[in-house]
Amino acid sequence: MNAPSAQRIDLRTALSVLGLAFVFDRLFWRQDIGLDLALFTVVAMGGALALRRSASVPARWVLGGLMICATMVVVNGSVIAVVGTVACLAVGAVLLLEPAQRNLPVALVAAMFNALFAPIGVAGALNTGLTRLPATRTGWRWTRLALIPLAVLLVYIFIYRAANPRFEALTAGFMDGLIDLLGDLLGELVTPHVLFIGFALLVSVALLHRSAPHLFAGAAWPLNETLTRIRRRRPHWLAPLAMGALDRERRMGVMLLVLVNALLLVVNLIDIAWVWAGFTVEEGFDLKQFVHEGTWLLILSILLSMAILLHLFRGNLNFHPKQSTLRMLATAWIAQNFILGVSVFLRNYHYIHFHGLAYKRIGVIVFLALMLVGLVTLYLKVRGQRTLVYLLRVNGWAAFVALVGLSTVNWDGVIVRFNLAHWNQGEIDVDNYLAMSDKVLPLLYADLPKVEAQMAKHRGNRVRWVEHLDPQGFRADLDRKRERFIRRYLKQDWRSWTLADQRTFEALEARHLATAVPREERARRAPADAASEAVAARTAETLATMADEGASNAVVEAEAH
Repeated sequence: MNAPSAQRIDLRTALSVLGLAFVFDRLFWRQDIGLDLALFTVVAMGGALALRRSASVPARWVLGGLMICATMVVVNGSVIAVVGTVACLAVGAVLLLEPAQRNLPVALVAAMFNALFAPIGVAGALNTGLTRLPATRTGWRWTRLALIPLAVLLVYIFIYRAANPRFEALTAGFMDGLIDLLGDLLGELVTPHVLFIGFALLVSVALLHRSAPHLFAGAAWPLNETLTRIRRRRPHWLAPLAMGALDRERRMGVMLLVLVNALLLVVNLIDIAWVWAGFTVEEGFDLKQFVHEGTWLLILSILLSMAILLHLFRGNLNFHPKQSTLRMLATAWIAQNFILGVSVFLRNYHYIHFHGLAYKRIGVIVFLALMLVGLVTLYLKVRGQRTLVYLLRVNGWAAFVALVGLSTVNWDGVIVRFNLAHWNQGEIDVDNYLAMSDKVLPLLYADLPKVEAQMAKHRGNRVRWVEHLDPQGFRADLDRKRERFIRRYLKQDWRSWTLADQRTFEALEARHLATAVPREERARRAPADAASEAVAARTAETLATMADEGASNAVVEAEAH
């Protein structure tokens, strides 16, 4: 099913785009992310479903994940939930626009490509809406007819002014006045709010209308996920082509895989004997280098191994009569890389056991899990003669499940609770507590003695790498973080509301840490409160005067009767 071309947009879609842009502006203008993102998600996908009236199975799965992420934005207010919502929103819109699509990485690329062409869609939506609505049809047609000649006329005037000094002198007064007038007009019209409305139009048209050309759909979709042998047809009187080049490539692959398998076997045996069992941090051992640099280098080696196998098994080599040896060596290399991935996971585990949790360490675990899934699918590709499209589809869905799952957890709370209860108090990054979101404020205030004990332990270390070692300085920074949160919470309205913020404020209020507005907030709010009281007083006085006048008029009318 083909979507409308980039030049055509029907009236229903144009009105939906304008309506969604209005909703975007009302929800997000000068607001933080919260309930507004969840509401916009429901409206946007509801509008897309109303326009398409059907959704494929992959689209339904993505929309289900989108609802989970949007709900977690309201519940947890986490960055990962916002990222998941935006990503699912973009991919879900493409899956609704292209029902044959089921490859999430390709859909994400299509979403970004469609966003680049969104200005064309905005122009089409505005033109369609203004041309077909009865109230604006005639006026917009005449305006459009007048604007094009005027624009061409101005271009020629600027060309002739640059080429002819006397013509420039003749038109100087008129053009200078026109430029000043246009500058003043643009200064009045191009405001931050107008630019925000323009951005809202771009987002809306990217979600509801396909502005980009058909690159990822059409008669040739879906792309083939199973390799096919490419045969070069030759006339029957010519001899068949020799397999010399293909056989040389097979031999080179066999030699390469034998060498790298032997090398990786040595590395894996060392890691199994060292990292898998009985690992201890010896005196003077650089654990950070062991984990940080070592982990990423090993991850790079696994990714390079996957790229080499993708190159070797990309075409007709999969159908070589003697490819069984190459396939067996490739399978062994995949298995050894899987073992290496487990070793990398154990390195990260030992680092967490010694230094506690952090976002990057959780990210390494998630990335490793996805990479191990990639190795399994690479094995299936080699054994089943699959294409790169198959790998993208399966691993894209694995990343989708991971993203939705990550959005359901309050990771800030998990990290702080884990680190506060950690056995190795002197190696916990106390500075990271203040870098967490505001949701952890009640936890930190409740366990300040544990934080002070960790700082005391760190002061006894030979190497100090924590900035906050004074409990009073840490408490002062924590109080400033709390005051910033209270100011933000008190000035936001229902559109920015999240359950996490409400729970944080109530927990602080229960500890008598949010019962009063800070002095800066009181000073800021006092003029507004005074002005509100003055307006209320004037309003009451006006109403009383009107009531008195109404009573006097009633008495006069009664006497007249």
